[in-house]
Amino acid sequence: MTKAFARFQISQVGLLIRDGKCLLLQFSGGSERWGLPGGRVDEGEFVGDPNLSERAFRREMKEETGLEDFEILGVVDYDLWYTGDGIPICGIVNLIESKTEEIQLSHEHTRFAWASPFELDQYPFVWPKLKQMIEKGFQFSPL
Repeated sequence: MTKAFARFQISQVGLLIRDGKCLLLQFSGGSERWGLPGGRVDEGEFVGDPNLSERAFRREMKEETGLEDFEILGVVDYDLWYTGDGIPICGIVNLIESKTEEIQLSHEHTRFAWASPFELDQYPFVWPKLKQMIEKGFQFSPL
């Protein structure tokens, strides 16, 4: 018997830490939920490009925050879960560094905040384990 595998979506986000605080974004549309900047590959985007993952991630970061000049330091953590609609999602958190650029929000978010590890309980996150993933990122942060 052939085994059926679930098809899942992958979402990459960036954890930017400055002065002991991380950048959080609140989603538009009346949502109370918060998250990190990033997203998914657009359909047909960068087909055949061996740097698809990084190029899509950099595009999302620019779209959502205006950041273009940043370094990807590495993957902090990842998680897999099902949405309320039964869609499996794999979320990947990348630690990034950018010291010079100002944050410019897109229409996808209403506001941003800088939060210390001790303030994370104040934010209802869109990903089930995002708080723990961010805390892990603070441990890895060179800043």
